[in-house]
Amino acid sequence: MLIMIRFLIRRTLWAVLVIFLFATVMFFLIQIIIPQDFTVQFALSQSRAQREAMQEELGLNLPLWQQYFNWISNFFNGTFGESFYGYPVIEILKATIPASLLIFLTGTALAFVIGLALGRFIGWRGSGPVTSLTTFGGIALYTTFPPWLAWLVTYFIGRRIRFFRTVFGSRSFDSLDFRIWGDSPLSPSMVSWRMILSLIFVTLVLVALNTLLQRIIRRGLPTWIIIPLIGVGAIGSWYALGFNIQALDILSRAAIPTLTYTALSFGETMLIMRTSMADTLEEEYITVARAKGLPERIVRNKHAVRNAILPVVSRLVITLPYLMTGVVIIEDVFGWPGVGSVLFDSLNQQDMPIAMAIMLFVGIFSLISRLLLDILLAYFDPRLRYQEPATFPSS
Repeated sequence: MLIMIRFLIRRTLWAVLVIFLFATVMFFLIQIIIPQDFTVQFALSQSRAQREAMQEELGLNLPLWQQYFNWISNFFNGTFGESFYGYPVIEILKATIPASLLIFLTGTALAFVIGLALGRFIGWRGSGPVTSLTTFGGIALYTTFPPWLAWLVTYFIGRRIRFFRTVFGSRSFDSLDFRIWGDSPLSPSMVSWRMILSLIFVTLVLVALNTLLQRIIRRGLPTWIIIPLIGVGAIGSWYALGFNIQALDILSRAAIPTLTYTALSFGETMLIMRTSMADTLEEEYITVARAKGLPERIVRNKHAVRNAILPVVSRLVITLPYLMTGVVIIEDVFGWPGVGSVLFDSLNQQDMPIAMAIMLFVGIFSLISRLLLDILLAYFDPRLRYQEPATFPSS
């Protein structure tokens, strides 16, 4: 246990150092890429004296090292300063991050579960028509141009299928029902945060119960049961907490973008899981398990999948920044007011405080995910829990 604690402390300190270095490099890199300040391009109608006054107010006339010190101080204070248009950056992040996380976390979880299940199935099944067709479908969706797939999903599902057209339609986040939100004390961002937290809580509870079932009766719930239970549990928690009407209104807007993002993302997980399963089946412990007469279900789920899943989880965490770029494109296509849309607008307007804050958020999110990956891998691989730091022989 002590070794595990020391391991976590080292990883945490290293993550803090990397965040600081990332923020520093990003600040100076942006100054090199965009050397002119905001007032030179967007205050052309102002007189020279007015532009100089604006530069002084925004701190753009200060030496570069002092601008960096002010920005990094705002970062550690958690305020991120103000945008060049006078809005607090932290308030902009609070209003946009929930909308992005709702699609990103939900879509990533669905894509991971679907890809894991399909990859396990075709990897265990081996070559054949079903495997070839499933592999082709996953590759086709994974390599599809996102705006084109978004159009297909919107047209064929959001408009052609009557159920989706009636329940979800092709409405945007900005067209929330005023009859629902007019007298509501909750803002859409607050409801989105509560939806995310309730989904995480319900998922953790079901995972814990499934683990308990596996220990007691040696058999857990199948994936096709767990996913609907998570949905039912989350909606039930929305009713219990009293924001179900607002949550369902947001859900009706988020369904099509989330479905598009899921279709774009599950293919990579499926292919890696298939390859990992195929490699695992060649291991000696699989042969030994079968020689003991264990049922194929136990050999697959307890011995093969448990070891095959490690590279899949590692790859998922490593590709999280890339997956977030997919969310940015989808937000732009569907007009979803998340950090991606705000990032594009801030770059077009050279509003660097907002752009740097969003990129820093992506970096911090990626590092936290990598830290959680280290903990998860230490859980799955007992050797990492007791791995001693390297020592040098004495001369």
